[in-house]
Amino acid sequence: MLDNNSSFTATEIQNLVTGGKFKEALDALDREDIEINKRDFYYFKAVCYRYLKDYTNAHLALNELIKFFPNYARAYQELGYIYSIKKDEKKALRAFLRAVRLNDSLHASWLSIVKLADGNEKLLKMCDENIYYLKNLPPELKTVLSYTNEGKLAKADHICRDYLQKKPHDVEAMRLLSKIALELYIFEDAEFLLESCLVFDPENIKVKHDYITALLRRQKYGLALETAKDLYASNPGELVAMKLYATTLFRADMYEESIKLFETVLEIEPRNTDVMLTMGHLYKTDGQIQKSIDSYINAFAMDKYFGDAYWSLANLKTYKFTDKQIQSLQEMVKDEFVPDEEKVFMYFSLGKAYEDMGKYKESFKFYKSGNEYQRANSSYSKENFSDECKNQISVCTKDLFEVKKDWGYSAKDPIFVLGLPRAGSTLTEQILASHSLVEGTHELPNILAIAHKLNLRKAQEEDSRYPDILLSLSEPQLKIIGENYIKDSQVFRTDKPYFIDKMPNNFRHIGLINLILPNAKIIDIRRDSMAGCFSCYKQLFAEGQEFTYGLDDLASYYNDYVELMDHWKKVLPNKILSVQYEDLVGDLENSVKRILDYCELPFEQDCVEFYKSKRAVKTPSAEQVRQPIFKEGLDYWKKYEPYLSDLANNLKY
Repeated sequence: MLDNNSSFTATEIQNLVTGGKFKEALDALDREDIEINKRDFYYFKAVCYRYLKDYTNAHLALNELIKFFPNYARAYQELGYIYSIKKDEKKALRAFLRAVRLNDSLHASWLSIVKLADGNEKLLKMCDENIYYLKNLPPELKTVLSYTNEGKLAKADHICRDYLQKKPHDVEAMRLLSKIALELYIFEDAEFLLESCLVFDPENIKVKHDYITALLRRQKYGLALETAKDLYASNPGELVAMKLYATTLFRADMYEESIKLFETVLEIEPRNTDVMLTMGHLYKTDGQIQKSIDSYINAFAMDKYFGDAYWSLANLKTYKFTDKQIQSLQEMVKDEFVPDEEKVFMYFSLGKAYEDMGKYKESFKFYKSGNEYQRANSSYSKENFSDECKNQISVCTKDLFEVKKDWGYSAKDPIFVLGLPRAGSTLTEQILASHSLVEGTHELPNILAIAHKLNLRKAQEEDSRYPDILLSLSEPQLKIIGENYIKDSQVFRTDKPYFIDKMPNNFRHIGLINLILPNAKIIDIRRDSMAGCFSCYKQLFAEGQEFTYGLDDLASYYNDYVELMDHWKKVLPNKILSVQYEDLVGDLENSVKRILDYCELPFEQDCVEFYKSKRAVKTPSAEQVRQPIFKEGLDYWKKYEPYLSDLANNLKY
């Protein structure tokens, strides 16, 4: 009997389940005073029902669990058990494979896959490797791996560091800690940890693979290319090494060599849709649009359910889906067996397809479905972001900048282009990069990485040290940080004296930028609030930008952005150039002159004729900035106005 005078917690429920008291656990789960989150509630229900052989209710609980938490690996492991009991081996295998794709520390799922692999030698080999790895992994590191896969980075970091205190030369522990650092955007720490691993175990293929990945994330393409080339030369028959080298060539803008190597991969693996997708991206970046289209179509012709290939096609912004392709997409989003993560791509693709047909009600319905899924799987909190902005305003006062004026590194090289995504930053970058003295680079993560490092790698839920630490940084410290930023940028540059850092989200860190690089130029490109926010809403970003998944979140984010920018302009007068996208489009030549004057650059006609530039562009606006200014899109959002009341009602500006 349960004590009705005390509430039950998740830990107590888990103890009941572990002790085989499944009926008692179910009774506790049904109590009104239970203290448990929704994920654990449905998970424990499913486990209890399975052990009690009530498979119908177990399946129903899992359906609810997956609806709310579609990326929870243990839900699919449970689903695999249910399908195995029902002798549906095909669905069981699919469920277990999805489980290990989401969390490769699930030893039981790997063992289950072995039983269901049915002579698939490639799959059996992968299982054997992972089972052997997990079997020999210390329990503490298994927990670290599991927590990392589940996004519990603070817990994983703590356990891993405690383990390394006892075993400081454990290569696998250092490798796992580097993975956590990468997740937290602490790329410098990840690189250092992996370099240390290679000192202790120079032939470790996994470490080399991770090291190259870390170098790519740090955008150290020269060293990444050299390392990947050596790895490939040492392992010419290894497909993993070949793919990694080809990817590194791509990231280093060596498109021709990358394409040739990926073609070799396709000869060996002619059904590899991931490579087809990557080649589509390669061709797109290089301006070979028809080849890009063909690659994306080949990918979903090979795998009908490959959602990313459809969205990549839609994301060209110039391709229009055929009636047959639209019909196929409509059928798939209604198919309960198509994974939700693939459906997201399809929803956004259908949104673009119906937009092209002028059917805006249907288009919005699909954009909304895609965004609702993304939002359900996002940890973004508009309240947390508002607090972050308020903290910047509180800490970064006029007094701070006056006291520490010119303390940072004196270089004038960087031009920061920032604001909201889809607001015209790529166009501004293309204009500036068309100048003979300016280097166009990428959306550099360096400022974000510096902020994370100053925050001592703290995860979001922990007390923040940044931006408060800016108050105590000394002149030598600020100068070193600024100098290191410039050194890290060298890999993207030739001999041009100026370069562009086009990371839109850097508007959150203008105080940091000014302190470490007081002579840097900062351009805030802004678009009409309704137009800019809706453009974000209908864009499926590859990563980040989680504020774009809800119209109320977008409105709140935009309000905070405007108020923070107003603060920066108040405490840093004449430091920031504000450019309105509508002015840029309406009066290009005078706007270009204004931008160049601010950057202290002589006027060049090439900046007005930016669309003639052959430089590679790696953002969703790649095709748009290869064409002259398109004025008709300024008020495009009005075609969707009846569906945007949540946005309009919450926007202040």
